[in-house]
Amino acid sequence: MAALTQARIEEAAAKARTKTEVIREYLEYIYRVRPGETGVLTCNEGETTQEVRRNLTLAAAVAGEAIDISLRRSPRAVCFSLRKRRRGRPRKAG
Repeated sequence: MAALTQARIEEAAAKARTKTEVIREYLEYIYRVRPGETGVLTCNEGETTQEVRRNLTLAAAVAGEAIDISLRRSPRAVCFSLRKRRRGRPRKAG
């Protein structure tokens, strides 16, 4: 039983490491694009646009950036752009 639990822990740790690496890769893509520019990501073999959008959204949340995501006419490409930040004091939450 302990060996099975240890195997599951190691598997979860490996998945977390790979997810962290993926997020770092998407963070690099986000940091390359300046506000007002549009970035285009094409899906790799075995990757879906839904997965690319999810990873891109997660990386933007980690970076604290607001992004707009749209699908191109091509079913294998995802376009994204950084939202321009508003000047001044942020709006009230309520």
